[in-house]
Amino acid sequence: MSYSPVPDSDDPGSESIRLRPLQSGLLHAPTSPDDLRRAHSPSPRHVRPPGYADDASSSDEDDEEILQLIKDEDARAARGRGGEGEGGAGGVGGPAGGVHDLEEALYKEEDLDSAISIVRKVVPESDDPSLPALTARVLILGTILCIFGASVSQIFFFKSNAPSFSSFFIILLSYPLGKLSDRVLPDWLNPGPFGKKEHMLIAILAGSGANAAYAGEIVAVQSLYYHSDLGTFGGLLLLISTQLIGFGLSGMTYKLLVCPTVMVWPSQLVTVALYETLHGGAKEHQQQTRDRMRFFLLAFVAIFVWQFLPSVIFPTLTSIATLCIIDNSSWVMRTLGSGYDGFGYLNFSLDWSVIGGTGALYTPFFAQCSYFAGLALNLWVVVPVLYFLVNFWNAQSYDSPLAARLDVLEILNDDLSLNEARYAEIGPLRLTPYFAITYGVSFAMLTSAVTTVALWYSNDIRAALWAKKDAVGDIHVEMLERSYAPVPKMYYLSIFVANLAAAVVLLVFYPLQLPVWGLFLAMLIAVAFLVPVGIISAITNTTLGLNVITEFVAGWIWPGKPIANIVFKVYGYMAMLQSIELTSDLKLGLYMKVPPRALFLCQAYGTALGSVVNFLLIQGVIAAKRPYLDGTVVDPTQQWSGRKPEIFFSASVIFGLISPSKFFTGEYRVLYWGFLIGAILPIIPWIMYKRTGKKIWKQINVPLVLHGSIAPPQTPMNVLLPGFIVSWLSQYWALRYRPRWFEKYCYVLSSALDAGTSIQALAVYILGIGTFWTWWGNSAVDAEHCTPGS
Repeated sequence: MSYSPVPDSDDPGSESIRLRPLQSGLLHAPTSPDDLRRAHSPSPRHVRPPGYADDASSSDEDDEEILQLIKDEDARAARGRGGEGEGGAGGVGGPAGGVHDLEEALYKEEDLDSAISIVRKVVPESDDPSLPALTARVLILGTILCIFGASVSQIFFFKSNAPSFSSFFIILLSYPLGKLSDRVLPDWLNPGPFGKKEHMLIAILAGSGANAAYAGEIVAVQSLYYHSDLGTFGGLLLLISTQLIGFGLSGMTYKLLVCPTVMVWPSQLVTVALYETLHGGAKEHQQQTRDRMRFFLLAFVAIFVWQFLPSVIFPTLTSIATLCIIDNSSWVMRTLGSGYDGFGYLNFSLDWSVIGGTGALYTPFFAQCSYFAGLALNLWVVVPVLYFLVNFWNAQSYDSPLAARLDVLEILNDDLSLNEARYAEIGPLRLTPYFAITYGVSFAMLTSAVTTVALWYSNDIRAALWAKKDAVGDIHVEMLERSYAPVPKMYYLSIFVANLAAAVVLLVFYPLQLPVWGLFLAMLIAVAFLVPVGIISAITNTTLGLNVITEFVAGWIWPGKPIANIVFKVYGYMAMLQSIELTSDLKLGLYMKVPPRALFLCQAYGTALGSVVNFLLIQGVIAAKRPYLDGTVVDPTQQWSGRKPEIFFSASVIFGLISPSKFFTGEYRVLYWGFLIGAILPIIPWIMYKRTGKKIWKQINVPLVLHGSIAPPQTPMNVLLPGFIVSWLSQYWALRYRPRWFEKYCYVLSSALDAGTSIQALAVYILGIGTFWTWWGNSAVDAEHCTPGS
C-alpha cells in the first residue's frame, strides 16, 4: 500500500498525522498507544532531528499533546477490547471475520508510518520559487570548497588513519562564507540574501568532488607497483570518465528511486534538518543557529590545536600500544599489542583522524555494535587462536599476522601479464592466513547482504516497486514539477555517451589490457544491479558494492591480466555507485525544492573538478612519499604506509594476475564456502527474532559484522576501543539521557572535529612541517614502540 502525506485533520497545529491510502478499499490500521510512545521516544529510529522543537515551550506543548493522544488511544482501545480478544491489544485489526498476522501487520505499518511521519516533520511542504539557486557565488564558493575537500581526501587516502570529509563540515563552513558574500561581493554577483537553495547547491558541488576518486587507485597501483604511467591526459581521462559515466544511468531510475514517497533516503533527512535550522526565520531558530555556530568554532579551534600533538609533537598518541610499551622485547606482546601490524589488544588512540574515521558521532549505535563486534571477535579471538595455538597455514612464518605486501614483480612479463614459466618455477603465491581468509569473508559478506535484504526488506522492495504507479501522490514531487523544468533525458544521454566514448578511447590507445567489449560488459553488470541496489539504498541507507562480483568476473574472463581486472572493476562498480549518489542528491533536491537542472549541473561539474584535483594530488604525494608508500623505506610514524593502494594491488594480483582459477586451489579452495556460509548466517537472527520477538535479534546486522571482521589491515586496530567508546557516549548515552544536547550539538561536534582535523592535516602538508625533535613520544624507530629499541 502506498500513502500520501495528507492529514486527516484540518487542524494545522496537529502533529498527529494519519496517512490516507491512495487506493480505496484498503484500511489503514489504527495507531496503538505503544506506537505513539515509540514514535515520540528518543530512540535511534525516532529521535527528532536537529532543529526540531529545541525550545522548552515547544517541547512542553509537544509532550502534553503526546500524553493526550495516548489517553485518547487508551480509551479507544478499552472500548473495543471486549470484542477484539487478544488481537485487539496490539491495536491492529481487520474487518470482522478477517485473521491477520498481528506482528507482521504492526511491523509493516509502524515502519511505513514512522518514516513518512518523520519526512513530514522535517521537510517543509512549502516552496519559494523566487529564491536564487544557481548563482555566481554558488560556483565561486563551491569551487573553492571542492578543491579543498578533494585535496584533503586524496592526501588522507595514502595515510593509515583517515577521517571522513564530513558533509556537515561543508554545509557549516559554506554558511558563514555565503553570509559574508552578501557584504563583499559586488551587486552584479549578488542576486540577494544568501538562501538555502544556493547553500545546498554549494554543498552539492563541493561534496561531489570532495573525495578520493576510486579510479585513483589504478593510477597509484600502476605507479607504485607496476611501474607504468598513463601520463597526464590518460590519467585524467580515466578518473573523469569513471566518475561521470554512471550519471547517465540516473535518468532511467528517477521515477522509481526519487519520486515515490516510500523512497525516503534516510540520510538526507538529517541534511534537510540542518539546512532548515540554519535558514530558519523564527527568532528562536536564529538564536539556535548562533549557539551552534559558537559551539562549532570552539570545537574547531580546540581540535585544530590538539591535532598538532599526535601528528607532529607526540605521534605515539595516534596508536598507544599498551602491551608494547610494557615490554616490546617480547614477540608475543608485540604481536598482541600493535595496532598496525598486530591484534591491537588494549590499543588506544587520542588522534581524531583515527576516531573520526569510524563515524562514531553519527553512525547508529546498533550498527556500530555490529561492526565493532565483528572486529573484536575476529581480531581478538579467532585469528589469535589460529595464529598462536594452531599456527594455521603456517601463519607464524610471516613477519606480521596481518601482512598484505606481495612481491610479484619477478613473475611479470613486460606487458604486465603473468610469466607462466617463472610462476611455475617459484611456486604458488602465498598470503598470510588472515589476509587469505578475508577473501572468503568477502564472499560471505556479499551473499549475506543479499539474504539479509531478502529476509528483512523484501516487503519494502515490493512496496517500492508498487509505489512507482502512485508517485504522483507525493506532495513534494507535485510542487517541484509544478515550479521547475525537469532534467531533459538528453542531459543524461549526452553525459553517458561522452564518457563512454572517452573510456573507449582510453582502452584503445592506452595499455590497460581490457578490450572494448569488456567495458560494455561492465556497464551491463552496473545496469543489472542498479535498480535493486538503489531500492535497498533508498530504504535502508545501505549501498551494496559490486567490487567482488566484478573482480571475479574479470578474473575468470581475462586471467593473467591484472590491469584489465582493476579497470573492469572500477568501471562496473563506479557506474552503479555514481548513479546512486546522484539519485540520492536528486532526492535531497526534491526535499529542498531545488531546480533539478541546476542540481545536475553542479553535481557533474563538482565531480569533474574533484577528479582533476585528485589526479594532481596523487602525482604529488607519490613523488614526495614514494619510498614509504612502496615499502622501500619504513615510515617510523606508520602513517604513510599506503595501505589502501597496497590492498588494491594485492587484489589485482590475486584476481587478475594469477586469476581465481589458479589462486583458489588447494588449501585456498575452502574459501569458496564463504558464499554458502554468508547466505545462511543471516537466517539465524531472523529465525530467533521470529521465535522470541526480542529486538536485539533484529538489530544484528550480519553483513556489518562480517565487514568489521576484515577491516584490518586497511583500517588499523587502534580504532576499536576509542571508536566504540565515543560511539557509546554519543549514539547511546547522549541520545537517551541527553536528547536535547544530542539533537542540538552532536552533528555540529562531528562536523567541527572532522573540519579541524582536515584543515590541520592540510596545513601540516602544505607548510611542510616535519616531525618534532626525537624523544620517547616521537621515536625515530617506531612511534608505536612495538619495535625493540624504540
